[in-house]
Amino acid sequence: MHILRVCYEYPPPWDGLTPGPYELSRAQAEAGHDIVFLAGGKKTAPYAEAPGIQVERLGRGLPTYLFGPFLSFDLKLIFRIRKILKKRPIDVIHFHGNTALWFSVLRLLGFFKSVPYVFHAHSTSLGNLKAYWRKADARTKIKALFIWTMLMIQDFLTIKAADAVITVSAKDRDIFVQCYKCPERKILVIENGVNTGLFVPSMKASREGLRIILAAYLQPRKNLEKLFSVLRVLNKQGISPHLTIVGRGEAGYISKLKILAKKLEIDSRITWKGYVPYPELPGVYAEHDILLLFSHSEGLPKIVLEALSCGLRVVSTRSFAVTGYVNEIVAWVDEEDDEEKIANAVLQTREKVIDWDRFKIEYSWKKKAGEIDRIYRRLIEKRPDAR
Repeated sequence: MHILRVCYEYPPPWDGLTPGPYELSRAQAEAGHDIVFLAGGKKTAPYAEAPGIQVERLGRGLPTYLFGPFLSFDLKLIFRIRKILKKRPIDVIHFHGNTALWFSVLRLLGFFKSVPYVFHAHSTSLGNLKAYWRKADARTKIKALFIWTMLMIQDFLTIKAADAVITVSAKDRDIFVQCYKCPERKILVIENGVNTGLFVPSMKASREGLRIILAAYLQPRKNLEKLFSVLRVLNKQGISPHLTIVGRGEAGYISKLKILAKKLEIDSRITWKGYVPYPELPGVYAEHDILLLFSHSEGLPKIVLEALSCGLRVVSTRSFAVTGYVNEIVAWVDEEDDEEKIANAVLQTREKVIDWDRFKIEYSWKKKAGEIDRIYRRLIEKRPDAR
């Protein structure tokens, strides 16, 4: 099968959404499919090579700060897709994230109708807006009014134009069905996977204290203020916690966090590690005991699956929904819980036992690629020329 994947993020760098579509493409290529991956970034920028995946970078788009992620590819994207369809046999077009607005508009006008179109939502714009609006400052709200409104329009138009919509959680599916009125027959939940060959449990050396990690793009939605408050409680309880923060983020927000850490007298217990390339993350996880994630809103965060796959325990707010084994082994807390209650949950979860073999079977990218493959085949078989 010949797949055209459209996603702004392709490594390097490995921030944000990037690892998921990359790993899915690798799993599909290993299953015998050919992938053309249309990505953002400079045409001359390096990219991670993998058998069966041909990467085409589109070049720089319009500034996302002014125009929002929906214009990250700008209109060059449409012409590039048209060129690829003329030159190559493509069986399905699979969009990820915030890149589908103009393609959906044109498809609703009758263009690009000959190839099945799948849209992969890794979160919902409406869900994200509702979750963090009350926490955002005035400057962020002004920016969000334009960007998130346009992204909600993208979501609405895309469910009208796409042949199938994939969400990474039942929570996001419900938003598409209830708020955007997406037909239930069109939408399917396929949760994220993890590279269980890269992220594996390791024997941890005996050490004092509690080693905590958070790996994320640092922004207000990640709610690090709550994490700092819990760290302070653990410190007062004599647990000797240490927090490692992996990832880049908004400079102003990070500056505020460092001031807060000093005010709470926990700055000496925090290591700001910055950006760590995805292939190096397993070694970083191996140095820690537990991952804490107190976000206001998430799709299905890859760091939860990565940490669990490496044998760490996870405590998270109910900012996302996940089924299966992960739902059983994550220690769930509510955002409104006080710091003492969450700190107790952190201490208790250290005793959890994880069945790694069961986890590996349920959440491998090979399994997820097979589920998506069945969607592709159903759509292709429904095409008039398939009979």
